[in-house]
Amino acid sequence: MLKIFIKKICIFFIFYIFLTNILIAVDIKISLDFSGNTPLFLSKKQIIEDLSQTKKILLENYLLNPTLFQYGIKWESILQKSAEKLLKNNNPTLTHHFQEELVRALEFTEDPNLRTDLFQKKRHYVKRVEPKVAFYSGIRLALQNERLRVLPDIGFAKKIINYWFTNCTSENNFLFPILPERHSEDLFMLGGHSNRQLKPLKCIFENDSGDQQIIKVPLFISEAELNDSKVPIYEYDDSQTPYLRWYRDGRSNEIEVNNFYKLAKKLRKSRTLIFDVRGNNKGSFYFIEKWLKEYTKNHWKNVIVKERQTIQILKGLLNRVQWNIFNSKDRLIIGEDQLEQKRSQLNALIEHFKGNGIVEKWVETKFIFNGNKNAPKWNTKLIVIANHHCGNGCQFLAALTKQIPNGILVGTNTGPFPKNISGPIFQLKNSKILLSFSHRIHLNHLGNPVSPLGYIPDYWLFPPMGEKDIQRFSKKIE
Repeated sequence: MLKIFIKKICIFFIFYIFLTNILIAVDIKISLDFSGNTPLFLSKKQIIEDLSQTKKILLENYLLNPTLFQYGIKWESILQKSAEKLLKNNNPTLTHHFQEELVRALEFTEDPNLRTDLFQKKRHYVKRVEPKVAFYSGIRLALQNERLRVLPDIGFAKKIINYWFTNCTSENNFLFPILPERHSEDLFMLGGHSNRQLKPLKCIFENDSGDQQIIKVPLFISEAELNDSKVPIYEYDDSQTPYLRWYRDGRSNEIEVNNFYKLAKKLRKSRTLIFDVRGNNKGSFYFIEKWLKEYTKNHWKNVIVKERQTIQILKGLLNRVQWNIFNSKDRLIIGEDQLEQKRSQLNALIEHFKGNGIVEKWVETKFIFNGNKNAPKWNTKLIVIANHHCGNGCQFLAALTKQIPNGILVGTNTGPFPKNISGPIFQLKNSKILLSFSHRIHLNHLGNPVSPLGYIPDYWLFPPMGEKDIQRFSKKIE
């Protein structure tokens, strides 16, 4: 009997060790559930649990928390409002409606890197925080004696020319600074700033006699240019103020690339330079750095990216590897060997953190430009034109306008940087929603966080404004 008992105990321990190893492997390698076997509805208890888990994930891992706390924003109150709204429903809540409400609660961050994914049977619901975009009306306003007067216009605003702008009933109305036509002039474009389609603004205008007009002001979105690989590397116009349009990178052996770098030497004596990088979403810092080395001997350090590493974030990055494997079944973006290597590196790093009691680690990347000592000192007024399709090189130039005393950024905001294509992923217990965000934070040259919207322009561009208006403006600041 004793031998039988010992034999059973041994079998039990062998099975226990085997099962434990399987569970450990599952925890590390197969932690995300893509099966689509998620509930169609969530109970009130499940909603509370998932919101509580969301709060914990964001409190422990979201890098913009210190900035939010400065403004008195707390995740408890934000998610509590969502809970109250969802729990009012007498009927069970659809899981994808819960996903929509969750993203709606996160919209105040204005962070497009915040994203949720929900798999249900043959459906894949993707909801993210949409970036704010500029809606414009075409109504230009000039600041005069602390009031805003409507400027002459051949379009919609002609019936309220020289009227004073009073206010709009909508909360989304916004005044965008635009290029002045004369010295010491402040001009604005009436519009809205939102991540949703806006209805026409209902605004009040008043003439010098006190007569009022209440007008519905339609709003429009200007299309953002995005360059493709077929456009030239650059275009240059020297008919007025030097105007350089940088479209994309090129190979070092291309004649056009050599001409691009030669142009830098030619422009060394220019007092003002217009640098247009709209749509250049893949232009690298390395490529434009070589151009600037031909142009100046100055030194700058501006765009700083800090990456946070903790055990929780590293586990989220393991989930990202699993996500990449899952999404590479049909079209292999990254080789399987590379993904397995990445998984091994992350597992080793987790063990390193555990073994050495490391709570967190920061990895810093800086865009540091060291000029060529044979080039002249920088003595140029720099006007950079950008939009939200803004890659590394564009971000550096946009940041430079905020760093140097004679820099001006024109266009639209430059968009989130760096893009969240490799951030950690966390899965909620009940809804199986995948929550992802960036584990990197973008800092300016002073070490302060840059808005998730990117660098905000000094002057916004709206149709039909273009190169002629910028040329005219450049003459006024020389």
